[in-house]
Amino acid sequence: MNTAYNGDGATRRGSPMKMVVAAAVFAMAFMPLGALAQTPPADTPPADATAPADATAPVDPTATPPADQAAPAPATPEVPAATSEARKNQFGVEHLWSEGDIVTRGTLIIMVIMFVGTVYIGATKAVDQTLLIAQSKKVNGFWEANSLDEGLDSLGRNNAFRALAEGAIAQANAAQGGLGARISRGDRMSHQVGIELERINVRLQGGMAWLATVGSICPFVGLFGTVMGIVKALTTIGMTGDASIEKVAGPVGEALNMTAIGLAVAVPAVILYNLLGRRNKVISDNARHFAFDVEKLMATSGKA
Repeated sequence: MNTAYNGDGATRRGSPMKMVVAAAVFAMAFMPLGALAQTPPADTPPADATAPADATAPVDPTATPPADQAAPAPATPEVPAATSEARKNQFGVEHLWSEGDIVTRGTLIIMVIMFVGTVYIGATKAVDQTLLIAQSKKVNGFWEANSLDEGLDSLGRNNAFRALAEGAIAQANAAQGGLGARISRGDRMSHQVGIELERINVRLQGGMAWLATVGSICPFVGLFGTVMGIVKALTTIGMTGDASIEKVAGPVGEALNMTAIGLAVAVPAVILYNLLGRRNKVISDNARHFAFDVEKLMATSGKA
């Protein structure tokens, strides 16, 4: 018995739009990693910056300054520009990458991969759902047609809803022999319609598991990086014996960036999962209603 109709329905071939979106997402995601891998060169002072202007001029130790000339104020130590810039970037992601160990860098790479996958799936799912919604709007033209052939033509090619109708029509016109003849025509059509509905649901659910996984575990991945960073900082402090606030705040604050990055990746994944899941339900309901109507149409009519 032929219970799986393989017609000219919608296929799972990747569209050019999905490939363009994928290339753009991966390019935007991995360009910052390349920048992070490059450490900026330290600013070196000029060769003559440390030499006084009149280094060779003799100085008379017995000479006294004029009475009307005020004594020079004591010079205040200035923080070098390179040191100030290093302190400013101490809590940045660039410093976290350049000074981190294999655990820190591995955790960052995992979270970047999760973010890239989330953006890619969100973009491609939005495009695919838009196509399916546009295909569902052609269903009214199917019911306004005067014949099944005209109705199928109104749906257009590569239409997921057309595959539902073609599956039911194929089973209605199929001649069964042997044991297959014992199964009623209505049961065979119901089975085939169910297969086509499952194909649409599988297409709708593609990538949703990734979004759910990223949204649920990415905060814990960032927390893992934070814990390992704090352990490393405390171990270093214990070995050096210096527990000043400057030695503690820097490494601990740097480790807390991992949790912040994990939350920044997880929140968009949860939002996309809820929004795309809502659109999936609308499309699935439209397909289920259309399948029910087509099944009843073919059950009450003769062969197409």
